[in-house]
Amino acid sequence: MNASEQKPEELALTIQEFVGRKFNYPAHIIFLLELATKNNSYETLSKLMFTAKYVTGLKKIVSSGSFTEDKYLEKIFKEFNVNVQNMINTLDEFLEDSEGSTARELRNTYLKMDHESLAQSLEFAEDLSSCKEFYNRNEEKYQLK
Repeated sequence: MNASEQKPEELALTIQEFVGRKFNYPAHIIFLLELATKNNSYETLSKLMFTAKYVTGLKKIVSSGSFTEDKYLEKIFKEFNVNVQNMINTLDEFLEDSEGSTARELRNTYLKMDHESLAQSLEFAEDLSSCKEFYNRNEEKYQLK
């Protein structure tokens, strides 16, 4: 089933049920799914989800403190920072031609580059990571097209 064959609201619920947790920002996930369908921008959405999943994994490594060498820690932090910026840039690119209150809300929430915006971006990355996990585990049934 292509992503466009199911309503974004229903797809978001399906993803939440599959991963066993509610989204931090369900309206934003639904908006991105709608936008991908409307603009046929599934490739950009897929890139955004991939980067978010990678950022989420790096965040878990940093949070676990399971490394002993400063050099390793420095490398992980650098990789984390670069990919958070990549995720934000991809989201900005995805929203480039979008207008309306939800697009403005996403820009104000995730693209400001202040402390609060970064914290919210990392929470949103968890949502996008869940979407990526869903698509990875259900690629025969659900495809981003």
